[in-house]
Amino acid sequence: MPLKKKPVPVPWDLKEGDGNYLKEPWILKKGKEFVTIETDVNNRGNFYLQKDDEKRLSLSALQAKLTYHQLLEFGYKLQKPKRKKTKSQTISDDLI
Repeated sequence: MPLKKKPVPVPWDLKEGDGNYLKEPWILKKGKEFVTIETDVNNRGNFYLQKDDEKRLSLSALQAKLTYHQLLEFGYKLQKPKRKKTKSQTISDDLI
């Protein structure tokens, strides 16, 4: 009997308050390879997909969703944005 996996939501379906929300572009990495997915601002509902520095492809929403899940199955991982380092200010004993 096959196991039913809970489908992983695609990043563009998440809202800003959700726990795993990431702003675009969404970058999937596997080793030195990376795939970038962005929304097409000129054609609503479509997406751009680009691997490394190759030609950018235009995909429908369904194609982008299926491709995203396939990339995850192939071992690609969604890259989390790097957090900016904040300098914590410390009060020296000389000032107190």
